[in-house]
Amino acid sequence: MSLFRSLVRRYKEKYDLVGILFIGPPIIYLFLIIIYPLITIFPASFQEYVPSSQSFVFVGLKQFQRLFADKLFWLSIKTTFVFAGFTVILHLLLAWALALLLNTRWWPSRRVRNLFRAVLLFPWIFSPAACALLWGILYHPRGFLSYFSQQLLHTRIGFLSDPKVAFWSVLLVNGWNWYPFYMILLLGGLQSIDRSLYESSEIDGANRFQSFFHITIPLMIPLMMMIVIIDFIGTFIVFDLVWIMTKGGPLRATYLISFFLYEKGFTTYKLGYASAVSVFMALFLSAFVAVYLILYLRRSKV
Repeated sequence: MSLFRSLVRRYKEKYDLVGILFIGPPIIYLFLIIIYPLITIFPASFQEYVPSSQSFVFVGLKQFQRLFADKLFWLSIKTTFVFAGFTVILHLLLAWALALLLNTRWWPSRRVRNLFRAVLLFPWIFSPAACALLWGILYHPRGFLSYFSQQLLHTRIGFLSDPKVAFWSVLLVNGWNWYPFYMILLLGGLQSIDRSLYESSEIDGANRFQSFFHITIPLMIPLMMMIVIIDFIGTFIVFDLVWIMTKGGPLRATYLISFFLYEKGFTTYKLGYASAVSVFMALFLSAFVAVYLILYLRRSKV
């Protein structure tokens, strides 16, 4: 008994049991919701589901061959890449501008700045589904934005019905919904920079633009790279917002890879094919993260 107590005491000294208890539920959630499904889809991607017998038959690489020959798959990949690229650019530009604005010292009082910050965080309180419903009302043919376009341009813009406009309309809504998250990250990064660096550069004769490009930008690059990774991966799994607004239309103008996966898995019940799509996405995004880690480690060694 004394040996057991000594082992428990030694374990308590080495590890924080309270901390382990706190991180336990998230780890269990991560395993059940993410890791376990990833483990199961790998063997399923090499099989074909037979509804009549409710069983899987091994087909080798047939699912991947079908996938790479599917024109609709490549259309969804192309649309997702364009959507992800412009989303990242929009988030970075908007978040950078607002983070710099909040980090300036010209605010009349801290209370005013905090109020403005709260207003900027307002879009983040909406879930993607609620955000889609809200903007769907604004984009409606009889909504405010359509009426405004009629008064200003003397024509009603089909924000969600015109294939040339719907993509950008949905992209702007997604950008509006998530920019506060990246704004807060960048603001935290800006506030963590040592003010003495700016004071030293000012003594050396550097102006604000020189200090920004030679101090702020280099120190913020690791954080910006992390934001690009998070935003890019997050865009690949966007579903609810776009589905509620356009369902992938019109004319597949907003048809993302998540829609392709949903249709194969839950509409046509091609579970093996859907698993192959999931494996492809997992491998591609893992490779993307690996490239980021390699670049980050190389930069940290310099």
